[in-house]
Amino acid sequence: MLAGLGDAVMGDHLGGLVGGMLTRLHAGRGVRLRLGVAAQALTGEDGRVTGVRLASGEWLPAAAVVVATGSRPAVGWLAGSGLTLGDGVECDARCRAADGVYALGDMASWQHEGLGRRLRLENRTNAVEQAQVVAANLLGEDRPYVPVPYLWTDQYDVKIQAHGFLGRDAHVDVVEGAPEENRFVARYSVGGRVTGVLGWNMAKAARLHRRSLTEAFTPEKPHA
Repeated sequence: MLAGLGDAVMGDHLGGLVGGMLTRLHAGRGVRLRLGVAAQALTGEDGRVTGVRLASGEWLPAAAVVVATGSRPAVGWLAGSGLTLGDGVECDARCRAADGVYALGDMASWQHEGLGRRLRLENRTNAVEQAQVVAANLLGEDRPYVPVPYLWTDQYDVKIQAHGFLGRDAHVDVVEGAPEENRFVARYSVGGRVTGVLGWNMAKAARLHRRSLTEAFTPEKPHA
């Protein structure tokens, strides 16, 4: 059984095309879906869970429940430190939170110069790459942190690799393969600017199409 607020599995993150395909994939494997409805409460007996009550009033029996609600960085211990706290420790494009103070990993939000917006990423790859930039800046370099975000997920026999930013509001074009063939590469764009690439059972091809993201994630150089 799978319940969630969205109208498709991972639709808010991967868009309608891929979200719809994942929804059909899970349903075809026997997963009962309750989409577009919130979990309201857990029911239990003798200290053990017995089910989930949905906002619709439906009760789902369950012996085990996994809840994914997202996370918030625990930065309360830094209150009064003089650092700017918002969605994590707010840093500049060099991951600098204050003179001589840098932050990285899940707790750090920074200004992405290529995208012109503030980001905070929660994955191991980001923490490693961000640490390399912080180390370089501590040693005297002046290097902005401008990564291309990456995520992957294996669901049944489907392998998905995604580069950049996808999302529900992006325009999606299939640029290689075909959804009906169960292998394709999709390109995501917003306002005519490519923002993401996703491979469905086409990891190598997705990496090649990732090159189209270089311009979107590279800071503009000042005119001479």
